[in-house]
Amino acid sequence: MDGPLLRARSRIDPGPLDPRELAGFVETFIYEPAAFIIDAVLDVDYDQRALRARTETSRHWPIASLQRGPAHVHPRHVSGPELILLTGNLGCLHAYLFHSVRWNQGWVGYGSRIHRADFRELVRLGPPLESCCRETQVRRGRRRIVARYQFEFYQEGRLVFRSDQTAMFLKSLDGQDEAGEAE
Repeated sequence: MDGPLLRARSRIDPGPLDPRELAGFVETFIYEPAAFIIDAVLDVDYDQRALRARTETSRHWPIASLQRGPAHVHPRHVSGPELILLTGNLGCLHAYLFHSVRWNQGWVGYGSRIHRADFRELVRLGPPLESCCRETQVRRGRRRIVARYQFEFYQEGRLVFRSDQTAMFLKSLDGQDEAGEAE
């Protein structure tokens, strides 16, 4: 992994998590650390199977940075695809924390269905975004987990985005971890 990227992502506030656990997630995540856009874990509720996180909207956004036209006509904002990326980050972190999905043990995750996505307000650049991810259903097998999530994103106390999505997490058939050792 690129040193500066890893150093930049090491500033994630783990909140209630053991910092080593969050570092293990980021270091083995199925995307480079720059693709993990959560800046702080605020709460992990094991009873409700939910987590809350914060993302700074003042960061560089790959799509938002390409917005054009007069800002009074097309206000600069976090784009829809970037919000969907954040749901993927939350779902993967949730699977890691609640279902022991470990990327270096052959697991991979995919979004499989967006049942509903409500973009209620533009997510403005500047104020932080608080995101909530709650598991509403799960089917678990030995090598497959299908989880349905409810996501809610808030900016300055206002609900700006809500979605209902399903993700699938699969473990490789070869049963090998990253070091090539059998389970």
